[in-house]
Amino acid sequence: MSLKQNVDFIKEEMNNDEKMLESLIRFEGWFKRYKTALIALAILAIVLTFAYMGNNYYQESRQQKLSNLYQEALKGDEKAITSLKNSQSRLYDLYLFQKALKSNDKETLKTLESCQDPIIAQFAKLQNASLTQNLDTLDSKDSGDFGYLQAAFLQIQANKNQEAKEILSKIQNDSPVRDFANALEHLSIQGDANAK
Repeated sequence: MSLKQNVDFIKEEMNNDEKMLESLIRFEGWFKRYKTALIALAILAIVLTFAYMGNNYYQESRQQKLSNLYQEALKGDEKAITSLKNSQSRLYDLYLFQKALKSNDKETLKTLESCQDPIIAQFAKLQNASLTQNLDTLDSKDSGDFGYLQAAFLQIQANKNQEAKEILSKIQNDSPVRDFANALEHLSIQGDANAK
């Protein structure tokens, strides 16, 4: 390397060092100006992280406790049933629904039709309509595919196979219950064959 190249190289290095030093001084000034806000933001982020983790832990332990109460309630533990009821959890509605299904308790099912869980409410309505053989409720668009299945099943039991086929035709081909509908339709065809 020539002397001129060495001098140019040293000048370039000094310029780079000078620029870096300028950037550091600017950053230091900026940091001093916003130091309080940055520290507050960092503390807030830490507090929110711990709050989030604490809330998750609380929710998980609460769900575990409710799950244990539900298991005990299914075994008939009166204390667990009372605690589950007082918790206002949807698991209490599920417990009542299971109990009502076992005993065909129409009154409890009627009460559950207005519970906070829409799935339990829907199935309670369908089960109650099935127990009372209310085909108008079961064979309605509001009852959905499960209602159609139950209505068709009741029609097959009453040897009204053509009506059952008409109800089953309302279930779309892409429905998750279409296989059950096909099985019921097959059952109704067998019923027609046996009747002849």
